Amino acid sequence: MPSAVPRHVHRPPREHRVLGPTGLTVVCGASLFITSLDSTAVNVALPTLRSELAAGPSQLAWIVDAYTLTLAVLLLLAGALGDRLGRRTMFRAGLLVFGVGSLGCALAGSPDQLIAVRVLQGCGAALLGPNALSTLTTAIEDPVRRARAIGFWAAIFGLAAAVGPLVGGSLIDALGWRWIFLVNLPVVVLALAASVRVPETRAGAPRPFDPVGLALGAVAVFGVTELLIHGAHAGFGGVTPLVCGALAVGGGVAFVAVEKERAHPVFPLALLRRPTFTAATVSAVLAFAILAGFLFVSSVYWQQQRHASALETGLALLPATLMIAVVSPLSGRLLLVVGARRLLVGSGLLLALGAGLLALAAGGDGYLPYAAGYLVLGLGFGLVNPPITNTAVTGLPAQQAGVASALASTSRQLGSTLGVAVLASVAAGPHLDQRRAWLIALGLGLAVAAINALAGRPRRRVEAAATPGAKQPERAGAR
Repeated sequence: MPSAVPRHVHRPPREHRVLGPTGLTVVCGASLFITSLDSTAVNVALPTLRSELAAGPSQLAWIVDAYTLTLAVLLLLAGALGDRLGRRTMFRAGLLVFGVGSLGCALAGSPDQLIAVRVLQGCGAALLGPNALSTLTTAIEDPVRRARAIGFWAAIFGLAAAVGPLVGGSLIDALGWRWIFLVNLPVVVLALAASVRVPETRAGAPRPFDPVGLALGAVAVFGVTELLIHGAHAGFGGVTPLVCGALAVGGGVAFVAVEKERAHPVFPLALLRRPTFTAATVSAVLAFAILAGFLFVSSVYWQQQRHASALETGLALLPATLMIAVVSPLSGRLLLVVGARRLLVGSGLLLALGAGLLALAAGGDGYLPYAAGYLVLGLGFGLVNPPITNTAVTGLPAQQAGVASALASTSRQLGSTLGVAVLASVAAGPHLDQRRAWLIALGLGLAVAAINALAGRPRRRVEAAATPGAKQPERAGAR
């Protein structure tokens, strides 16, 4: 007997069947996973790229930095585009661009071609990160579920850091270096298919664009990066370092001057008057500089000087990467107990201790001293990411969620860019003097601890009044 009510009446329209908090977290988290996995896996491939593509030392550094620098420069623009045009729209565009860039990387036939498509890949990753995170923070209304989603989001990076060198090493040894990019494509396809059920969100009053500020910031960061990479491999004499220095200084001074006069700056400089926000942002730059430099220097060391395979290199780094994966989810829970500031102080001290152990181990033949340094370094970095995310995201008005997410991600990517430029540069040479790199990392870790130890407690009464209903997360993130 036919039903009295047509079946289609019981089916809600497709656009109404949106994902719940768990589904949203998985789909949005997948974007962070593939972009982070790609970043860490590429480091293990550097010696292979050096031999198969005849890449020079500065080209190897730019293969890493072309991606992270593009991310750092475009994240703020990507967040603003999401606020204005729709975060799901920009998220899906990011998946497409990242997928095309990944395919281009796999097909690259020279170092310069690979660097160029890494820029394209970075453009896609820039669209993904802030719009995925701001979707979580705006579409999930329940404060408890939203906090869990942000904690899971922060922990995903730890997982990607853990499996990146191992997966990258396995793929390189078994199938070749091109597969570290091809492996992104199935994830992109699945995420695109699921993204039709992600709700579209926009800012109520989107921020005006600030193209001048974005351009000046890009010029300054590019000048610093190229100055450090070029100076390490070709010296600081000549025209190129002079031009790069002028770009760095001139771009930085002009950026600050222009942003002070903007009604809607790309980076609200007034935020720097918030001690906890400033401390968390600087901590992100320093901590991710340590991580990126660690992956770059260690990957080159084990394969170039110890003649290990890509897979053996991934296994050698396992004490650090596995510790990051284990500790990152626990850090989100510790955040609610001890607060972001204390957690960042502790992580800075552990990063410094790990780098100090590696400086002592440098030059020795035994593996256990390295393993001890990697273990402590991984513990410190596993603690650092959730408090940075919590402090940065909850420290800005909800209507600027895209920009808030982009600011947190920009500081990480800027740190990664400078970490490769600085630590890889000071370790550069025929014998890879990694001890100098670890001593610099030790200083950066101590700086993280000192900055957060000196950061004053926030004015909770004011913050609670500005953000009703978010009192407990503000306390947890700023203690």
